[in-house]
Amino acid sequence: MLVEAKASVRADVRIAWEVLTAYDRYTEFISELKSSRILARSGATAIVEQKGETGFFLFHFPLEVVFSVTEQAPSGVTSRAISGTFREMTSVYELTQDGDRVHLTYRGRLVPAFRLPPLVGVPALRSAVEKQFTELVHEIDRRAAIERGDEKARQ
Repeated sequence: MLVEAKASVRADVRIAWEVLTAYDRYTEFISELKSSRILARSGATAIVEQKGETGFFLFHFPLEVVFSVTEQAPSGVTSRAISGTFREMTSVYELTQDGDRVHLTYRGRLVPAFRLPPLVGVPALRSAVEKQFTELVHEIDRRAAIERGDEKARQ
C-alpha cells in the first residue's frame, strides 16, 4: 500500500526538523504510540523502536516496528523497517522552506506482516498513517506558534 500526505505550516524549517527528528518524544504528540525510543545512533543514522496500537472503527492492530532512519538535515528523513509487524515499511519525509511556511511531504510504502481484512484493512492502515502525519504537523504548528509568542499555543 502506498500513502502520500502533504501539509504546509507557518513555521521555520528548523522547528519542523526538530519535531520530525525528536523520535524519543513522539509519544507526547502521536496519540497511538505507547513508546518511541532511539536504540542506537551513528552519525546521521538512528535505530528507532516504536510500539503502540492503531486502527479504524472496530479494527485495531498492534504497531511494533524497529526502523533504520537516515537524516539529511534539514531537508528530509528516510526510514525503513528492519523488524516488527510490517514485512516492508519505507518512508520519506521532505521539508522545504517557502517564505514563512515549511512544506512537509510524506511518502510511504507499507506491507503488513499480518493479514488485513479486505474491506476495512487498507482504509484502517491508511487512516492510521494519515492521523500520525496530522499529529506531527500539529506539533510543528504548536511549536512554531509558541516561538512566535502566540499565547493560545501555550494552552
